[in-house]
Amino acid sequence: MARSLTGIHLQVFLILLLCLAGIGYVGYLVVRDMQQASWHESASQTAGTVSGRINELVTQQRQALEKTAQQPGLAALLQRNVPAEIARKEQEIKSLLPGIVSVQLLPRGNPAAQGLDPACLDYLKRVTATDVPASPEFHAVGAPAEHYDLTVPVRDENRAPAGHLLAGFARAPLQAVLEQSLPRNAYLELQQAAGSEMQTVLAVGEITDADAGVVSSMLGDGRWSLLYQPAQAPIPILGGNRIYYLAAILGVLGVIMVVLFRLYRRTIKSVRHDIHSLIRMFRDLREGSVRVGYPMALKEFAEIFDYLRDRGQKLMKEKEKLKDMGLMDHLSQLGNRRHFEARLKELFDTSKANGPSSVLIIDMDHFKAVNDKHGHDAGDALIVGFANALHKVVRQTDVLARLGGDEFCIIYTYASLDKAKGLAERLRKQLPREISLPKGVIHQLRWTGGLSAMHDKDAKPDDVLLRADQALFQAKEAGRNITKVYDPVAGLPAKKQIMSS
Repeated sequence: MARSLTGIHLQVFLILLLCLAGIGYVGYLVVRDMQQASWHESASQTAGTVSGRINELVTQQRQALEKTAQQPGLAALLQRNVPAEIARKEQEIKSLLPGIVSVQLLPRGNPAAQGLDPACLDYLKRVTATDVPASPEFHAVGAPAEHYDLTVPVRDENRAPAGHLLAGFARAPLQAVLEQSLPRNAYLELQQAAGSEMQTVLAVGEITDADAGVVSSMLGDGRWSLLYQPAQAPIPILGGNRIYYLAAILGVLGVIMVVLFRLYRRTIKSVRHDIHSLIRMFRDLREGSVRVGYPMALKEFAEIFDYLRDRGQKLMKEKEKLKDMGLMDHLSQLGNRRHFEARLKELFDTSKANGPSSVLIIDMDHFKAVNDKHGHDAGDALIVGFANALHKVVRQTDVLARLGGDEFCIIYTYASLDKAKGLAERLRKQLPREISLPKGVIHQLRWTGGLSAMHDKDAKPDDVLLRADQALFQAKEAGRNITKVYDPVAGLPAKKQIMSS
């Protein structure tokens, strides 16, 4: 099925549009991922910096406690377990360590006897159950005496456990770290694990953008977690200057659409122009006058056009040459019998070197009835119409001639009998079923054929023509409108026919 140039241009435009849309969508995803990655990296870096400062503060407090726990005589004090002595030592330690709100020296044994609150007692039990250094932990959350506890073991000279040093640190230094590290308009929140949930213990700043993302950073062994929310969420892809970039891209797409449309219009105009030139050339060829040049708009068409023009000029010269030599039939504009015999002799002489050729003789059925019923003008029109129909379907390499009256002949050059059979079958299928004659007469076209091929034992060119004529005679006797084949080897079959219509 023929395709229109408009459809091709439309397909190209749609494919280009889909490609641009795909590229744009992929670019959008890449920019979005890069932006989110950059935002997350920046926020994570800030949260990591704050977490580092908190860890540094807690590390300093733990080191101070560990140094205190290593004081000479402290283990012996706990082993004696004299309440008054322990109380004085607690006051001394409290005065030496900054930021401490409470100090308890707990001898090894039963900490509950020391008056610990349930939260501290639970914390101490969990710490003493492992050898891992204790993590700080907030107790009494929300109360005025809010603080976080940190404990270290006290060991004697043999490194045997003698008890624990439990210190409660005020939240002020920790909150000061958060406030000093807080970026403008951001929000920091310190959370502590409480069972399966996280509980807020410290918060600085305010949430200014509910849609802003949150970055989490773990501290120490994961007991504490820091949440950081920057001042604002990542800038939308189509926000800020990007809206101008989008407008520029849409502008480029618009320009591409205009260019494609103009290209389409120009292509259509050029193709139509060249088609009109081609029609003019064929009209001139039919009238017998081909110009030297025809205006062409497309270089690709010009090359084909030049070839067709040159072939047309050669055909015209050959036609004139045949007329001058008396080798053309004036009515059908095909080669006449003289031309046919000359070409048949040439092919016969070269058959041994180039291979045999085949001959098909054709008679139009009931031609005389057309002359008798509609006049000789109708008969002449039938001859011309049939000749034109044959010329359209016969190969350019074959020889087509009118032998006289309603008898035509085709020489299938260098075609064996089997190949000629196929060509004869195709001829019967492709020739029209009817031909228009003057005065609105429609003639139902029927024809009878005889086919044969040259043979090595032929003594002269007329031998193949004689066999084809005998095959034609048998076809007429068989009822016409068929083609009979005379095989020079097998002979002429009694009733065989290769085509009927």
